[in-house]
Amino acid sequence: MANRRFRWEDRIVRARELQDLQPAAAAPLRFYEAVLGFQNTVAHDFKIAADSSIPLRAQIELAFACSKIPALLALAREHGPDALRRHARTLEQAGATRWQSLLASVVDGNPSDVGALDGFFARACLQPIAENLQLQLPAIANYSQGICPACGGAPQAAVLRPEGEGASRWLLCSFCLREWVFRRIVCPWCGEEDKEKLPRYSAEEYKPISLEGCDTCKRYLKAVDMTLDGHAEPLVDEAAAAVLDLWAVNNGYIKIIPNLIGL
Repeated sequence: MANRRFRWEDRIVRARELQDLQPAAAAPLRFYEAVLGFQNTVAHDFKIAADSSIPLRAQIELAFACSKIPALLALAREHGPDALRRHARTLEQAGATRWQSLLASVVDGNPSDVGALDGFFARACLQPIAENLQLQLPAIANYSQGICPACGGAPQAAVLRPEGEGASRWLLCSFCLREWVFRRIVCPWCGEEDKEKLPRYSAEEYKPISLEGCDTCKRYLKAVDMTLDGHAEPLVDEAAAAVLDLWAVNNGYIKIIPNLIGL
């Protein structure tokens, strides 16, 4: 269990570091740091052993996740942006039946049934639970699809990791945070393989982060290049480079799935 906690502690430290390195993103990163602290607590408290014969999502205890919602609502009211603060008050008034229904929709893989603000509370609670479970499951050999092999979630980001004289490309799941190897020149959303239709964009102030777009489906995600910054924490560094998300939206791209701070 200690190794699982260290993952969240490292992410908290990185969020704190990036507030100094990227002042323009300091405000959302301060809030994200608080959310990571909450998720660290959830990961520490969830001690269920995974069963590889049962789908990961079926192993998530909704009652346990629901019990964590009040602490997250309080955190959002105290530290969140205005829209999230207002929504936290609405959810507090709605009560546990509404919370459990919301969590169930996300666990069942029905994101279209959940709005962005609701989705924040569900994903913040469920990510550490799902990660604890997937860390206990074996890797799947020769897996090549664009959805997570552990839970079927959509990719949050790409991660470029050193391999030989180059780098291998991994995808990071938005739900359970598992990483899996994926081909470098292919869109994980539609499967486009023509490199001329798969542009990459970057900004000078975010050198380790690039935007990987697809001109066929107009989807995109961001890639964190660990060969350029070995101290990066993909989950956190991806969220910090909001300027690339704004550029993408202004140029007609749609993110495969927004990160936890809504970009």
